[in-house]
Amino acid sequence: MNGAGTVLGIRARDGIVLAGERRLTYDGFVLSKNVRKVHPITDHIGIGVVGLMGDAQVLLKMLRFEAKSYELQHNRKIRVRSMAKMASIILYSYKLMPMMTETIIAGVDDKGPQLFVLDPVGSYIEDKYAALGSGGPLALGILEKEYKDGISVDEASRLAVSAIEAALKRDAVSGDGIDLLIITRDGYKLKEYLFK
Repeated sequence: MNGAGTVLGIRARDGIVLAGERRLTYDGFVLSKNVRKVHPITDHIGIGVVGLMGDAQVLLKMLRFEAKSYELQHNRKIRVRSMAKMASIILYSYKLMPMMTETIIAGVDDKGPQLFVLDPVGSYIEDKYAALGSGGPLALGILEKEYKDGISVDEASRLAVSAIEAALKRDAVSGDGIDLLIITRDGYKLKEYLFK
């Protein structure tokens, strides 16, 4: 499955950068130029997701609910790996009619920055970086060439923009701006790069 659009994630030494473009297409038509594909789940965990936006929105709501429920039950915030496992369980529970999504769960906790990639039926792997969706292979070429161990969040942010821009040049269903979700120990911030 190759969801329409492009998202990517980069693990840096001091945080995580998730990036996604803003175009929503269906059957060759641009339905929206203002769709966010990267979202905070908590103040220290985020998600990047491409595919069917209805499925992506349901998954995001379920993960936010589970994260809050965990915090209330255990009186502490959920860890990144536990959130990825929760996403895996949710996705696997829909295996007979899978959510048509490709997903990155990433964040920062007491174990440091972590990034996990999930397929539509819940298989997940930990990685240093990932690029998903129809523009993913194009963005991945830039990430593989430019990524270095020990990269800073600022360097990762510039690399993320560069990789998404490469995808936008060749992938017709990606476009209309870039959203960055930057997560550090201090929390998260969203940045937008809109194109005229």
